[in-house]
Amino acid sequence: MTPGICLAGLVPDALTPSKESVRAAVDAAAAAGFDGMSIWGTLLPLVADDPAKAGAHLESLGVPVRMVEGAFSWATDCTDDEARAEGRAVVEMAEAVGASLILAVCLGPSLTAQSVARERLSELAALASKAGATVCVEFLPWSGIPTLRAVWELVGPLEDVGLIVDTWHWQRQPGGPDPAALELVPAARVRCLQLSDAPARASGELMEETMTARLLPGDGDIDFTPVVDWLSPVQPWVAPEVFNPGLVTDRGVGRAASDSYAAAVRVMGG
Repeated sequence: MTPGICLAGLVPDALTPSKESVRAAVDAAAAAGFDGMSIWGTLLPLVADDPAKAGAHLESLGVPVRMVEGAFSWATDCTDDEARAEGRAVVEMAEAVGASLILAVCLGPSLTAQSVARERLSELAALASKAGATVCVEFLPWSGIPTLRAVWELVGPLEDVGLIVDTWHWQRQPGGPDPAALELVPAARVRCLQLSDAPARASGELMEETMTARLLPGDGDIDFTPVVDWLSPVQPWVAPEVFNPGLVTDRGVGRAASDSYAAAVRVMGG
């Protein structure tokens, strides 16, 4: 198995990034041997001055963009026109960089009416399909879509919408890991598995932990076996997403990238 990388995890100042830190992360990802990347739309302009140039540059380094992040307005109480405008922009970005996946997520503590969210996702998925991309929804423990069960309830009827499963979110979802939910969700609908680790129990505020204290896969208490076994027949794209600025600054971005690669391979049994 050759993993990809969620680039923001290699950028220690990801929320206020510099051109230097982003380009150092890109070079480290390429040197580590990742097969591609998921990238925040906010980081792309720091790779090159337009998305097409950024995509071509990353392709030339051997780390093509596999997923862009992402679509957010569909989940909010914005107007339909506002949701459509953001949707068009993210699809255009994905098409420009050659990405086959588009992350869609609810960032807030509540979700707009489920019927509205589902209709907007369906429309976004149809637009993305014309550009050769698939929309995938990720659940976040603190959000209006907090669990695997909740995201499946939303997207289950939408056959052209996929899922993203993040093992940190799996561990921290309300109620904790839920192996019984794996029997409800067809593994084939999962298009990306994001890997990181965590202690068994949270300490402090979830948002702070998720953005600053994730562990390399295998360095914490998450039991990866149920999720890995569930997904092994379909083999979705796998990418570590380890938000831990201290890890990057202490080890250096090059070693952080190579350690992330090795940890992902170990956890996946490859």
